Amino acid sequence: MPEHDSDYDGAWKEALRSHLPQFIEKYFPAMHAAIDWTAPLVWLDKEVSQVLGQPHQRNREVDVLVRVRLRSGGEQWILVHLEIQTAYEKGFERRLSLYNGGLFWVFGERVVTLAVLADLRESWLPREDVFRVADFESRVKFPVCKLIARLETDWGGDTSLPVELARAQIEALRTAGDPEGRYGAKWRLVRHLYEAGYNADQVRELFRLIDWMMHLRDDLSERFGQELIALEESLKMPYVTSVERIAEARGEARGEARGEAKGKASGGAAVLLRLLGKLCGPLPEGVESRVRKLPMDRLEALGEAALGLRSLQDLEAWLDLSEKPAG
Repeated sequence: MPEHDSDYDGAWKEALRSHLPQFIEKYFPAMHAAIDWTAPLVWLDKEVSQVLGQPHQRNREVDVLVRVRLRSGGEQWILVHLEIQTAYEKGFERRLSLYNGGLFWVFGERVVTLAVLADLRESWLPREDVFRVADFESRVKFPVCKLIARLETDWGGDTSLPVELARAQIEALRTAGDPEGRYGAKWRLVRHLYEAGYNADQVRELFRLIDWMMHLRDDLSERFGQELIALEESLKMPYVTSVERIAEARGEARGEARGEAKGKASGGAAVLLRLLGKLCGPLPEGVESRVRKLPMDRLEALGEAALGLRSLQDLEAWLDLSEKPAG
């Protein structure tokens, strides 16, 4: 199974944007205690893309930038950087230091950088970038959450959403290139959701993220759906069946978007935005604006393409290509 069939970055971006307080509390408790979570969060998608750009490689890194209010009263920008890789990267600390400094240079805002390492190399734990010459010293030290280490220690019996997603990520990496192994790992994770005391909405939300992260080969996906239906019937927990709901959502995206795009452009855009939100997660204001500005023929094309979009990054890449001048 090609590794690009699993959309790690899309799942993580969706999870972080929808459940940021839970993730910060679990991964970076000291930072969570410093933030006033009663104040609204302001997502800075334009700012982070302006400085960091959009990586062309998928399944490697995720960067979200948000403005929060601190309990001390001031405002603070926080860059949550999530690195997904299976090998040591020389200069990782320098790259994060460049990200931090770049945001400060362009916007004049001090930025707190938090690093989540979702790789499989247990001994790799970069924490700071230091440069010294004579009596000059520059240092950027950042908190790190190493998922595999935490899962094997204090998260052993934890069933919270941030920990369950961490488990799914590590299992997804361990079973890359092993379709049957991926199937077994995904089945164990999903079955556990029904045993962990989650309600229906929580099961659906977690399944959606795990399914996004751990795609299966078509034949295994069909078998998984059948076994999930049987499991829900045996447990008398008709919570999902999420496999069917996801298929319905994608079918709705194709059918409704196609049909509505034949009407007024504004109406087609409205339907597309609603359905794209289901498929790609919450859409930033800038992305919504780009969709609304599409001419009728491009709205129709986007309606056709909606079935294949699995993340905000996929949608942005489609829009980038669509907006390029011909020739």
